[in-house]
Amino acid sequence: MVESKLMTLEEAVSTYVNDGDIVGIGGLSFWRKAISACREIIRQNKKDLTVCTFVGGIDVDMLIAGRCISEVKSCFVGMEIFGMAPHYRKAVESGSIKISEESEATIGLGLRASYLKVPFMPLKGIIGTDMPKVRKDIKQIEDPLGSGTQIMAVPKIDLDVAILHVPYADEFGNGNIPGAVWMDADMAKTAKKTIIICEKLVETEDIRYLPGKAQLPMQTTNAVVKKPFGAHPTSCYPFYTFDPLHIQCYLKTNFEEYKKKFITNKTAAQYLEEAGGVQTIYNILL
Repeated sequence: MVESKLMTLEEAVSTYVNDGDIVGIGGLSFWRKAISACREIIRQNKKDLTVCTFVGGIDVDMLIAGRCISEVKSCFVGMEIFGMAPHYRKAVESGSIKISEESEATIGLGLRASYLKVPFMPLKGIIGTDMPKVRKDIKQIEDPLGSGTQIMAVPKIDLDVAILHVPYADEFGNGNIPGAVWMDADMAKTAKKTIIICEKLVETEDIRYLPGKAQLPMQTTNAVVKKPFGAHPTSCYPFYTFDPLHIQCYLKTNFEEYKKKFITNKTAAQYLEEAGGVQTIYNILL
């Protein structure tokens, strides 16, 4: 008999996120980021994490401000139309965190190499760039099969845990993403542990027939957390868009003050109330 994997967010983070882990965060920029999990990681004072994400934004910036991160693997970290990610920028400039310069291809192929259980994947696109100057773990080699083609060997990325925010999931760990998937499916396949945070719990029979570009199978999932508006202030299609007012609030507020108001000892309901309550929810609903 298949057992339910439902947990509270506190239980999931406490059980599956450990100091020193390589943590994959799904979504992209201001879209479908597991911000509720980021707040919980800060509350639990997790340390020395390496965060791997396709395009980082407030998720990475917040975890750096919370002193949880020692390394970032990402193509880009910023606040898009709102400017730079301030805590990320300060950390990079001061050298307090390590940066692994990535492209979309190096992350995608790095996860694929882990999934296929091979040490590296070949890539031609970064030959001739400055990537080898800032990445000592990639190497240009000649095709070992004798074609004479030069390729770059891109190392695998082994995630200890993936944290994915999705619109729909069932209690057994099957997840559904009807919109853009980005690297979420690959993270779910490759991570040693996967936490799925969902907007809505549905029956397994229903999830099988939901339209979507990705179905995350329960075999890859360790915990399921129901957390409506858990991606706020980022978006979660088809339920709500990102919250520009809260993002601007975050950027202009001292982080210790922000942490006290929105993170420390705050339930999900209290967080939403502090973030504007019903009016904020009304503003972002699609």
